[in-house]
Amino acid sequence: MRVLVPFGPRQLVGIVLKVHNQAEVENNKLKAAIRLLDDEPVLDAKMLKLMEWASDYYQHPIGETLSTALPNALRKAEPLPELAERRWRLTTCADVEQLAKNAKSQHAVIDYLQQQQSFADADKSQLGFTSNTLKTLVEKGLIESYQQQPEVQPNIKAEPSPLKLNAEQKQLISDYDQQVKGFQPILLEGVTGSGKTEIYLQLIERTLARGQQALVLVPEIGLTPQTLQRFAARFHCPMAIFHSNLTDKQRLLHWQQARLGIARIIIGTRSALFTACDHLGLIIIDEEHDLSYKQQDGLRYSARDLAIVRAKLLDIPIVLGSATPTLESLYNAEQGKYRHWQLTQRAGNAQPPQIQLVDIRHQPMRDGIAESVLPYISDTLSRGEQVLVFLNRRGFAPSLICHDCGWVSQCHACDARLTIHLQARHLRCHHCQSVEPIPQQCPHCHSRALVYHGTGTERVENALRQHFPDTPLYRIDRDTTSSKQAMPTMLENIHQHDAAILVGTQMLAKGHHFPRVSLVLILEADAALMGTDYRAMERFGQLLTQVIGRAGRADIPGTALIQTHYPDHAQLGKLVSHGYHRFAMDLLAERRQIHLPPFSYQALVRLEDQNPEQAIHTLMQLQQSLAGQPCTSLGPFPAALQRRAHFFRYQLLLQANSRSALKHSVSVLIQAGESLIKGNRQRWSVDVDPQDFS
Repeated sequence: MRVLVPFGPRQLVGIVLKVHNQAEVENNKLKAAIRLLDDEPVLDAKMLKLMEWASDYYQHPIGETLSTALPNALRKAEPLPELAERRWRLTTCADVEQLAKNAKSQHAVIDYLQQQQSFADADKSQLGFTSNTLKTLVEKGLIESYQQQPEVQPNIKAEPSPLKLNAEQKQLISDYDQQVKGFQPILLEGVTGSGKTEIYLQLIERTLARGQQALVLVPEIGLTPQTLQRFAARFHCPMAIFHSNLTDKQRLLHWQQARLGIARIIIGTRSALFTACDHLGLIIIDEEHDLSYKQQDGLRYSARDLAIVRAKLLDIPIVLGSATPTLESLYNAEQGKYRHWQLTQRAGNAQPPQIQLVDIRHQPMRDGIAESVLPYISDTLSRGEQVLVFLNRRGFAPSLICHDCGWVSQCHACDARLTIHLQARHLRCHHCQSVEPIPQQCPHCHSRALVYHGTGTERVENALRQHFPDTPLYRIDRDTTSSKQAMPTMLENIHQHDAAILVGTQMLAKGHHFPRVSLVLILEADAALMGTDYRAMERFGQLLTQVIGRAGRADIPGTALIQTHYPDHAQLGKLVSHGYHRFAMDLLAERRQIHLPPFSYQALVRLEDQNPEQAIHTLMQLQQSLAGQPCTSLGPFPAALQRRAHFFRYQLLLQANSRSALKHSVSVLIQAGESLIKGNRQRWSVDVDPQDFS
């Protein structure tokens, strides 16, 4: 339970984990708790066990770990919300004859209640009733208000599926019905457009019919309105949907509805994993490969991995779905730890898109687009179909350069170039978010010969508007979808058009269904081939496959064009010719040879200091504390972005042959770090199972 406690001059929320008869400090040094905030536990025994496991595994303080599991309002001492609904009804002794005939508004309320028995206070305005009218009727003893608790619906029946299952889908559902009992991780690997969402819906239907709840995690809630619409159309039951646009009050209300079993389906991003559910019977992780499931600050947890632990504690099945599973998940399936389901065919009559590599060496280019692909775009639009142009870089251009002296627009706080945002008329650092006006002349040599170097989505948008001025064009990136309704509105407009051009970043690659997109054009694919992180090639394959998968998802045949300077690149050729699964299994074999995860276990120590020499010195001292420990350490080495927001960033990588050996080594290092690193001058963190080395 939560308690409000004195903490210096402040009052903070604490959580009681255990009660002891004897205190660890003298009685005269103890302070009394101010008050108990709850009548019942806000975290049940299983959730508490999950958070204790997370604290131990990720080597993170239990207090901060528990705080992560609670809605923000509960961290601020807010009470659990009352879900009872205020309603209005006639009194048992209502004498309607006393009403004056000209009291039309009062008669309207009475007439409604005589027909409908009651109405919710929240609906009074919609019904045309005012608070003053209701108050007058109460004073006359004709109506009264009462509180009605929401009911938990027992068994929910789903609407029949509008889609006909193919043979593969039927086999998987049959396998689930006959073989899956209790805890069972299932890797659902299905090519893009193969109907994974329909599998989810079928499994949720069975879960609801048993009187249980289903938890569905998605990478980004704002990017999957079509999925949400399908859920709402299929299941007529309360849902709790968690996303960043909710207020603290709304989030707490949804959390409480899930906790009491009123909300039967819970859908949200990674933090929704911690939603309290008394009757959870199924967990689904959609796009399980997505990097957004890994928290990058505070408790650096993987929602996918913690979800598996939660499913094990509850003894329920968990489904990990993706067209491009992580190498870790494929390895677990290979080892028999996961049941491996595969969907190899697209749903309905859809066929996989034809993929062509466009060799752009020696080709004339227009704002990042090869002239040879423009006829493909023109032909597609002339057929009333849509084109998706993918470039994973927002802004107009990645840098501003002086043509005379070579000066480059550089962030004053980071080792990064400032990106030109022409529509916003400023230069912006995408790392520290600092903003500067676009200069009219070079600050170094005062020349006016300033050149926009490189291409971003904004520049591609401008170029395509010039080429195809009469075609609707939508740019989808973080800059154009920052407002609450921007993304849903844009998607709705896209579905209303026949011919249209879609330009965007990886936001376009995540789970969207665009039935009229028949051509996908991928710009600057080579940038991902040059990554220094050992996971770069895996991410390259995932992103490329997901983007290509947006083409030809309905009855219209699809084509994907990939612009590249390296048409003979072995890995690129393998991905195009044999598909993601073969590509990934070859990468897994390489990982096995060089003993990288999942064949070993890693933790990354990150340290930031305004003095680079001091940062290196501290990491070397931490490294010395690991002498004799069952792990190897690499570093210290600079982060890919060495300086960000005035701080120099260095890293130390720990690697061990077992999780227990890594855990012990990390524990030793943290103890050394707590005594070695003091104050705010240095910032440091330990990331177990790191996914990002930037």
